[in-house]
This record gives sequence, structure tokens and C-alpha cells, in this order.
Amino acid sequence: MSHAMKKKIGTIIDDGVLADAKQRAALERRTLSKVIEDALSGYLEGGPGREDSLRALAKFTSHGGLLPFEEIDEILEEDTLAP
Repeated sequence: MSHAMKKKIGTIIDDGVLADAKQRAALERRTLSKVIEDALSGYLEGGPGREDSLRALAKFTSHGGLLPFEEIDEILEEDTLAP
């Protein structure tokens, strides 16, 4: 077990999300703080735009040759922050 420094924080989250997190913690016999910490760590490890990067990589490498300029422009113009 790690002896890393811990810091108490305060935040506001949706009631439903909190209820789901508490339920998960109870089912897995873990503390709520550990469930939240693991979820946040997983999110941060994914990095910004990771899914978009993987999708673009798959699109670029799925062809036997070069992509047409139109497809390259389409990828570059996509708003990666759009929902």
C-alpha cells in the first residue's frame, strides 16, 4: 500500500452520480474516496483527446495508401471538443 500524501477536498457533484459512486463502493467493499480517486486517476491517464487521437489514427491507417486531401481536411476541421 502506498503512503502517498492525501488531501481532503470539497466539491459539488450531481446527487445521482454520488449515489452511484456510493453504491459501487458498497458493492466492491471499498471506501467512497477510493472509488472517486480511482475514477479520477483513470480519467487523467486517458489524456485530453485520446479517443479522438485513436479514431484519427485508425482512419489514417485503415487505407492501403494515402488519404485523399478531402478526408485529411475533414479530420483537421473537426471540433474535437464538441460533444
